[in-house]
Amino acid sequence: MKLRNSVPKVAGGGPHRERTTEETWRTIQPYLRRVGVTRVADITGLDRIGIPVYNAIVPKSSDLISVYNGKGASHLDAKTSAVMEAVERFAAWQPRTPDVVGSVDDLRRDGIRVVHPDSINIERFKQYRDHFPISWVMGTELISGEDIAVPQYLAGYYQSFHETPPFPICTTNGIASGNSVEEATCHALCELIERDDWTMAEVISNRLSRAVTKGTVAPGIPETVEQWFMERNRSIDQETLPAPHRRLIERYRAANLSVELKSIMSHNGIPSFLCVVSEDLGPTFSRSHQGLGTHPDRDVAALRALSEAAQSRVVDIQAMREDISLPDEDVPKYMLHIKRSAAFNPQAWANYRTQRQTDFQSLPTYLSADVMEDTRRMIRNLQATGIEEVAVVDLSPKWLPVSVVRVVVPGIESWAIDRGRLGFRAAAVWEENLGLLRDALAEAAHRQEALR
Repeated sequence: MKLRNSVPKVAGGGPHRERTTEETWRTIQPYLRRVGVTRVADITGLDRIGIPVYNAIVPKSSDLISVYNGKGASHLDAKTSAVMEAVERFAAWQPRTPDVVGSVDDLRRDGIRVVHPDSINIERFKQYRDHFPISWVMGTELISGEDIAVPQYLAGYYQSFHETPPFPICTTNGIASGNSVEEATCHALCELIERDDWTMAEVISNRLSRAVTKGTVAPGIPETVEQWFMERNRSIDQETLPAPHRRLIERYRAANLSVELKSIMSHNGIPSFLCVVSEDLGPTFSRSHQGLGTHPDRDVAALRALSEAAQSRVVDIQAMREDISLPDEDVPKYMLHIKRSAAFNPQAWANYRTQRQTDFQSLPTYLSADVMEDTRRMIRNLQATGIEEVAVVDLSPKWLPVSVVRVVVPGIESWAIDRGRLGFRAAAVWEENLGLLRDALAEAAHRQEALR
């Protein structure tokens, strides 16, 4: 599989896709029955915010869930988004004949480049061993352009599997759809970076901050240092947002809801945002709802975060998704990120407004008129943080007029959604911030000594 070098965006930008939403809807609508979609529902009115949210219902889904969601600036955007999520899952769990079967060593002896299971930041399945023969599918490594074998269990999305898999869980992280393989690849990379950034924010502003507070790192740490960790991911000064973003925020405010929007961009330099909306909806509902968004264009990233927070609320209110769990319910750790939470800590890093706020216009943004330029930008930025491979597997059924891919990036972080394991890049960020902490402590001690 070879990606095109150039995929111009419709109208030179706009929705950052190669077709308009109207064209995408017209293309996929005749195939909805074949992918199992029996109903597309407008659920916007279940909440009072008014940001469009839709469902696509797939009763005979082989997934954990049969209700898929979409949001957008318009009703057509939201409807198309919901349907395309259903298409993603449908394509990902389709039966597939492996391209090769063998152990890691078998493939390497045959000169086949592989994505080694150890390079993925998901906990290993205890029964799996590297000498076990497993099923592999072939993909393309985007940095070198070479063919690369990806464990089939990692490439697709399976609730059951025919052999001992390398991992105990199978996630949808990095599965995306689009009008073409190139567009789907761009969307998948955005999602992977989003979860990577979210993990880095949690590692520093939550885990390391708590370690500091509890004295685990070092005793007698000044409050200013603790506050520094909490201020690591700053709130956005909402008055500096563009008009479309302010209009969405006004919708929240008109519904008597406060909105917290934070930049969670990490060292990779791709704009990422977290939006939090809080309200007490009752004892069995979540007290807050989040939305995330990542894209080389900061405007797109922030709009995604703002609209996804509205989607999170409506989906929770509707309570149709099978993966929704009650606050007192025991769930596996990889389901914690979607568990309802009756507790709300206004001083938690994601919820409180930082003392210093960021001017939205000061954040980096990368504008382009080409989907592939967005993809190349993200890959270059990831390489600068130690990433060496970006693999893409085409999951698209041949008869489907849109594309679905799984992108796999060895070394990228995903703890925020799967509670698996932290990789070398998270460890490096931890050590970097510990170094900053030591410097701050040394400086505080020096100032104190100078006053004597």
